[in-house]
Amino acid sequence: MLWFERQVVGALMRPDLDTETRDAVESYVTATLHSMPEHLRAGVLAESLALGSRSWVEQRIGRFEPDRLHARLTRWKHSSIDPVRQYVRLLESLVLFAENELAPSAT
Repeated sequence: MLWFERQVVGALMRPDLDTETRDAVESYVTATLHSMPEHLRAGVLAESLALGSRSWVEQRIGRFEPDRLHARLTRWKHSSIDPVRQYVRLLESLVLFAENELAPSAT
């Protein structure tokens, strides 16, 4: 998983998850992205590179702020550009599935 994809997954996770569950969710998303057919993964990779370039530059110069990423994700979820909307939707659905399947039960 790319640096930006890891940041997006972290931003999409519930803040109340413990470290062990957060690691399990991240591992699940990584494994799922890795197991995608090459032509689909190439598209997701291209979007990650395109959408994450600004965040990557901010991180390299020490100006990356997770709050900005949250704001970007919110804008992208409502974008009129379908692939941008679908990018967030894909990662969000993987995170939600993993959170519900891997989190310890509340009972």
